[in-house]
Amino acid sequence: MFKQLKDLAGGEFYLITSLIIFMVFFLIVAVYLYKMSKGHIQIMSNLPFENQQNNTDEED
Repeated sequence: MFKQLKDLAGGEFYLITSLIIFMVFFLIVAVYLYKMSKGHIQIMSNLPFENQQNNTDEED
């Protein structure tokens, strides 16, 4: 695998850069989700149900 990276003739910079960007983004999202409060997650998970109940109340 590393031999293939060496034979790209200058293109390895873009591959390594894109891999680093992907990993940094993935780690940021993982840390954000890990630190998110459980109360916030509960509120956000109930939003579709609350919105649906509000819409049925308005229609009556």
